[in-house]
Amino acid sequence: MTKKICFSILLFSFLFTSCKNEGDANTNQKVKEDNVEVFQFVVDIKTKDSTDLILYYKDGTNEWIVEDKAIWNTVPGESGFQKVVFNFDEGVIPNDFRFDIGRNEFKNNQPNEIKKIILNYQGRSFEIEQDKINYFFKPNQCIVYDAETKQYALKKDDNGNYDPYLETAAPIYPQIANLVLNKTE
Repeated sequence: MTKKICFSILLFSFLFTSCKNEGDANTNQKVKEDNVEVFQFVVDIKTKDSTDLILYYKDGTNEWIVEDKAIWNTVPGESGFQKVVFNFDEGVIPNDFRFDIGRNEFKNNQPNEIKKIILNYQGRSFEIEQDKINYFFKPNQCIVYDAETKQYALKKDDNGNYDPYLETAAPIYPQIANLVLNKTE
């Protein structure tokens, strides 16, 4: 009888220890999965014409905006807002952006409206609402912003060139740093 009790206790201890270790392994695996979340740039945009949206970025390895540091998304024309997500490769942390609205081909597209831009990184986010977009991003000479309608009209510049984009303004840099370094204001 004592052999059966000892055996039962030993078996129960073995099962309990095995289950506990298995639970710890799953917990560690979950933490590792959370840590590999990539940087995201998300834009809620209303564009009635099908177009390419291109997000160029700098990540410390390039001084200038270059073609091989770009993420492309083609969006269909729709009457409502669309959420367009730009996922960066694992390990890439951008420190500067240029958001191109369309290719360099003038198509006389209808104006676009941007509702918000969200930067996400490892479960944290920084959200730029519509009324603050022009504080954090500046339109170039091929984009005319209408404050009344909140729309961005695309046009050729004075020299006939067409390359509409929004580039980052100085106030966004500390926000990117805070997001990446896990700081809150």
